[in-house]
Amino acid sequence: MGLQISASNSCDQINIIADYYSASTSTSLTFGVINAQGANILAIASPTFNVTATSGVMSIPLYTTSLTQNKGVITVISYINGAEKDRQTVILNCDIDCCLAKLTNELIDCACDCVRCSKTLAKAQKVMLLLKAAEYSVNQSNNFNNATLATGYITDAHNKYTKAREVCDNSCGCDC
Repeated sequence: MGLQISASNSCDQINIIADYYSASTSTSLTFGVINAQGANILAIASPTFNVTATSGVMSIPLYTTSLTQNKGVITVISYINGAEKDRQTVILNCDIDCCLAKLTNELIDCACDCVRCSKTLAKAQKVMLLLKAAEYSVNQSNNFNNATLATGYITDAHNKYTKAREVCDNSCGCDC
């Protein structure tokens, strides 16, 4: 299995599941966290885990308060004895989810099929399409165990997330 990550629904943590084993008790496991541009965003020292043949699956919560960036495209990298082993990417998109909820509430409050409602619906559709396309790119990036091959998909996801956020910035009231 290696490394698997997922964002919590509230975007307050990234759930890390690591499944490595080693016949040696001296194998150490640490993590790094980078943004879409490759900059380190882990604001704390990564804890070190000892991996043995009996370690089993480790479930590690990484709270987004431990990151200098807690929105957008985030990549977690696992290191075994200092050498990169795996990397997985996720989108923390609660800011965009909030924007979509606000746009949906505007549509619910619309009592007619007027121009204002049509513009709100078009904006919500654009945001949703951009977000879904970004999620697809992240999923594609996670299919490669090679950072170079995944970079194009991560850049694409970041660009689509950024565009969705730009569309939301003029209409969102949830810390967007």
